[in-house]
Amino acid sequence: MPPSNAPESPGPARSLRDRWPWTVLAVALVPAIWHAVAFPGGPDGEFPGVARPTFSPAPPAAYRLAEPGDTLDRVGLYLCAASLAVAGYGVVRRKASGKAGVLWISALGLEIAGFWYAANPWPTFDGWHGLGWRVVADSEAPMGLRIGLGAAAAVVLGMVAAPIARLRRAVPLLILRGRRAGVLSLLGASAVLVALRVAGWPAVGPGGYWPRWAFIGGAWLFLAAMLRSLPPMSSRRAVRVASGLAVAGMTAVFIATGLEVVWYHRPLERLREIEPGRIYISAMPHGKGLEVAHDRHRFKTIINLFQEDLPGLRSPHLDDELAFAESHGIHYVRSPASAIEAEAFLDETLRLATDPDAWPVLVHCHGCMDRTPAWWGIYQFVVQGRPLVEVMRSIEQHRGSRPKASVTLLYNRVLADRAPGRYRDDSTAAVLRENARGTADPFYRQLEEERRLARDTEGDGPHRE
Repeated sequence: MPPSNAPESPGPARSLRDRWPWTVLAVALVPAIWHAVAFPGGPDGEFPGVARPTFSPAPPAAYRLAEPGDTLDRVGLYLCAASLAVAGYGVVRRKASGKAGVLWISALGLEIAGFWYAANPWPTFDGWHGLGWRVVADSEAPMGLRIGLGAAAAVVLGMVAAPIARLRRAVPLLILRGRRAGVLSLLGASAVLVALRVAGWPAVGPGGYWPRWAFIGGAWLFLAAMLRSLPPMSSRRAVRVASGLAVAGMTAVFIATGLEVVWYHRPLERLREIEPGRIYISAMPHGKGLEVAHDRHRFKTIINLFQEDLPGLRSPHLDDELAFAESHGIHYVRSPASAIEAEAFLDETLRLATDPDAWPVLVHCHGCMDRTPAWWGIYQFVVQGRPLVEVMRSIEQHRGSRPKASVTLLYNRVLADRAPGRYRDDSTAAVLRENARGTADPFYRQLEEERRLARDTEGDGPHRE
């Protein structure tokens, strides 16, 4: 993109203009560093007497922020959407920049590439090949998709390269103008930061955390460079307002489009592949998302861990999910509300999870933040034989926060029965037992109450003469 032809502002005004993109970048480092070092504290309001240490090497929130398609990826997507809209406006107004205006076409090509990169989370959540540029080299992806993306990549590359080749003799002059306008340093730093994201470096802390922050920085500096390079706007106020509204409208459309692509990669909230082709977890599945996920994985079994029969807690999507399961021949298993039946239900879910005839199995609750991650932890420890410290870390990193204190009580109750030797010898299990010392598990109280009611009911039954 060409540097702006606007006259340079002297003194403090120019200094502020030159520094503000870097100031914003520096400010963005504050939350980046904070989330990387600020560990959570404080008790669980439900069971304040149960200690809850963090088992992950970094704060759990950092893992959640760095998850593909989550907060950091979405910030990068928003910036790319804004840059794409600005680049489009620059293309429309390119004649105002003189011969160098064709470079706006190169900028548009770069932003199309960046936007599509940002809109396609990687790695995908459930083993699906995705729709990103890397699919071109994925031998397991459909050939038609690979050809289509390859053709699109060739067009984008042509958009970037052709205008630059056309102005190759003027490149030294353009570089000089870009340096004077402060655009060259922005573009150079942007290229370095985006390259770090693509390379996955630095590979420290939660996977992808710092590379995703690097992409945010690179996207921001590229946007700032384009804003600085825009040709002077019309002196007519109505035209300026209309232009601003057009760019804002295009940004909103691109954001909505990008979020739709992100959703298509994860059609069920919190969807995650536990064992390829066997076990998947998610939040409450419903609507188009359930259809898309089922088309990809062909679930044979759905296990709902939420006690839908509890008063006032029934999901509004339950009836549709039940109808979907019935119409597609899916074995549907519901969690009982009774403590008497809870142990048998847990054992049945673990049996189904290890039964090839039941695969693929989708396990869910309502939000995939409490019950389902807790079940996943039981599966990891009992079935997969993983150490409990790895189990606790996986839950923290999935939730983005420490497990509830009720998980400590649950594990102290169910793991000791299902893997007694390993639970007895596991050092983290000893920590959980100590953390819960002095706190009664309400499950036993509910179980005893249900048994008492059952005895009373039997005692009040009809008497035979």
